Amino acid sequence: MGLKQIARLMVVLAVAMCSIAAPASARDYLLEDRICVGGGASVDEAFSIPAKALDCSAMRFANRSHFVRTHADVYSLPETASHEHVWQTDPASFDSMLVRFTYANGEQRLVDVDHQMAVRNWSPDTSFNIPVPDTGAKLIAIDTVIERPRTFNVAKAARLVSAEIARQEYYSRSLVFALVCGLLLVPFIFDFLFLRMLRSRFIAWHAGMTLGALGFVFFNSGLVFLLFPAMPLELRYQANTITLTFAVACAVMFVLEIAEEGVISEQIRNVLLALTAFMVGTRFAAMFDFEPWRVLVHNLHMMSLVPLGIAILVAIGVAFKRRSRAAIFLLVAFVPMAIGGIAALLLALSMVAAERAVTDFLLWSLVLLVLATSAAVGDRFMVLRVERDRANIHAIKMQRMALSDALTGVSNRRAFDSLGTIPEGQALIIADIDHFKAINDERGHLMGDAVLADTATRMRRVLVDYRGADIFRLGGEEFAVVVPCSDRISLREIAESLRRAVDGGKRRRADDLAPVTISIGGALGHGRNLHDVYADADGALYRAKQAGRNRVVIAGER
Repeated sequence: MGLKQIARLMVVLAVAMCSIAAPASARDYLLEDRICVGGGASVDEAFSIPAKALDCSAMRFANRSHFVRTHADVYSLPETASHEHVWQTDPASFDSMLVRFTYANGEQRLVDVDHQMAVRNWSPDTSFNIPVPDTGAKLIAIDTVIERPRTFNVAKAARLVSAEIARQEYYSRSLVFALVCGLLLVPFIFDFLFLRMLRSRFIAWHAGMTLGALGFVFFNSGLVFLLFPAMPLELRYQANTITLTFAVACAVMFVLEIAEEGVISEQIRNVLLALTAFMVGTRFAAMFDFEPWRVLVHNLHMMSLVPLGIAILVAIGVAFKRRSRAAIFLLVAFVPMAIGGIAALLLALSMVAAERAVTDFLLWSLVLLVLATSAAVGDRFMVLRVERDRANIHAIKMQRMALSDALTGVSNRRAFDSLGTIPEGQALIIADIDHFKAINDERGHLMGDAVLADTATRMRRVLVDYRGADIFRLGGEEFAVVVPCSDRISLREIAESLRRAVDGGKRRRADDLAPVTISIGGALGHGRNLHDVYADADGALYRAKQAGRNRVVIAGER
């Protein structure tokens, strides 16, 4: 996937994001600005706090009481007399929750919310629905008491939504999240296939990042409850944050591994690893539900993502400045996620109010992150495959050079010794150029080299018709031939063909080469050890020399 394709994908995702981020209707009311907060040691104590005594400051959601009380005045909202409304909030994790609806006629309705109610009424935007009881009177206030909320968002993310809109969003957003999971599943499958062909750490880290992102969307959206409706709310909350932490940690390691060697300094690398360890440590600490750090450790864990995100962008920026090929893909992948992270931080600080838009932008940024880094994986995969193929070709060439004779082009003594045995149906021929020393002494070593090369060429021409035959130069003027042959008669015919091909006195003088002949000894293999067969063939060669040279002797012949 090139940069143009990635740019087009960003446009498509942006359009899709905008389509789901747009407000569904005027009957979708965020209550954050209307909520005031207090706390007490019990449910009764929390409910007994007068509304005017509650904290309405910017820091109100940081209340860490055992029982957190919220009050939202909704009298000024239109259409709240309708029974077709639901109250929503982010459940995250809590021990218990009571919601009290107060009406203009003085009537109050109390809803006891347990974990199973939150699961049954889950909405695929990290919230759950509580139907507003119908009394025929106008709803004027909503109060909650939440026992031991694990995050501020349980109190902060409250909204009043038309039941019709809630039903529409349930189906539309379920499909969107299912689509996102499908988009994230495809790169994971490709990573698995890539790993089978090229076992590189950056592919494994990308697979981990993709799996973590897939798990985060699966748990965070509530799709998990479609498959496991009895899953405890606390377990979903833990799985949600653990998969996010795992995805971020793998993303850091992916950046460090895919960047070319030397483009990210050791100092930046150490900072990234230290910040990652801190993030993982805070997530591990959050698994222990101790009262003193119930909310603090979660916020600390989320805040740890800020310096880590900055460090990742610095590392990518340095790599880009040093002309890293991978950095181009990483910038496309991580910059939108960084923008979404900043928006989420501003949202947490109540500096922006478009919660749904920020959430959706983060969702699609996550998809873009995985897809753009998948393009980086594909690009690096192809580069490494080319480099590996070149290395393999070079290694093959070097191996051939190590096992071949540079002068004659045939195999050398090392290749011959590696044979081990001469199998049944094969035979060994040993050929030696007659009076070769005299050629070197009288005509010089250059002529001797030319004679050796010419002899090897003539022998090779004879053996073209013998599939599986191989020629070896054992050293000096001695050659060996391993050829398919099962009887002595055939072996003699092959050996004679070799001898006649080399014995071309007149033709050699016309080529200005010294005339030479060869003596040959041969032996059948019968699956015996190479050295034993060689000893028989060498003995036959010795007898050919003794008999006057330029002749063939086969071991075992009478």
